[in-house]
Amino acid sequence: MANQLSPLRVMIVDDNRDAADLIAEFLEMCGHQTLPIYGGAAAIQAADTFQPDVVLLDLGMPDITGFDVISTLRQAPRFKHTRMVALTAWGDPQTRERTQGIGFDHHLVKPATLDDILNVVSVA
Repeated sequence: MANQLSPLRVMIVDDNRDAADLIAEFLEMCGHQTLPIYGGAAAIQAADTFQPDVVLLDLGMPDITGFDVISTLRQAPRFKHTRMVALTAWGDPQTRERTQGIGFDHHLVKPATLDDILNVVSVA
């Protein structure tokens, strides 16, 4: 399952630590550099230092939602070309429309397969 493309910097943001860590570990096995983050506020702070190519972002986090995180990051020109992927349990049409409108590049519904995650990361 090794990635055939150049390694990417992937930030995984989810308040479910086990989920974030598992995805990070999987992507590292595929050759990517990862940073699991466990909340929205921490994600906003870490993004400046880590400079991710891709962000996998949960929407329903207790401190700052994924919608607020992407709104903040998309305001900064340095994140204009960062691939933003909603990775959430919310798959209803209204949420999908909202994620598209706010600037997400993809919307994956949990539980997403590892192949689906790798595919959206690899197209970055």
